Amino acid sequence: MKKLEYKILERTKSSVPYCNYCAISDEPVLDNATHELVAYHEDSFTADIGSICADCKKDFKNNNLSYCELCGRLQRNRQGCYCSLLKDGKFRTLSTEEGTIEAHLAKETKELEKELKTAKEELNVEREEITKFHKKSKEWSKKQKQELLDKIKSLEEKINHLEEENSKLKDQQNGQLTAQIEVKETKRWSWLKVKK
Repeated sequence: MKKLEYKILERTKSSVPYCNYCAISDEPVLDNATHELVAYHEDSFTADIGSICADCKKDFKNNNLSYCELCGRLQRNRQGCYCSLLKDGKFRTLSTEEGTIEAHLAKETKELEKELKTAKEELNVEREEITKFHKKSKEWSKKQKQELLDKIKSLEEKINHLEEENSKLKDQQNGQLTAQIEVKETKRWSWLKVKK
């Protein structure tokens, strides 16, 4: 018989608290299970499920747990198997507790997949928002920069115009002052004119 392929899963509230794979001893440890070992048939129905402690988990990973030659399941307590669960070469319906664990695991898987999908959707929305914000920020920055450049150019033109006007006014004032001085000088020294 082909060995069943097992997966290590986190222990659930409904898991058996003791290890199903420890060798039977005079002083059994009653609350040592840390994980679950689950094997599935090709049709996705649970073929075997059991609680496992940290030491037996290491042995499982190192292929030091023995399998039943008749059904391919891991032997319980390192010595026996529950082949009596076989009926016509297939396992019977699981016990209520095992069925509940399987249903619970399936429910947890669906919930995690749903959470993952939601998280991915939220991430995509966040990415889109950040991209939009970045684009708007660039556009706003470019617009602000252009507005500032236009304002600077306008002010420079205004300054140049004012400087030109100021220069013209100075020239006019200088011209008027010169004309006034000449008129005053002419009046002041008019008695010096020699009559012919």
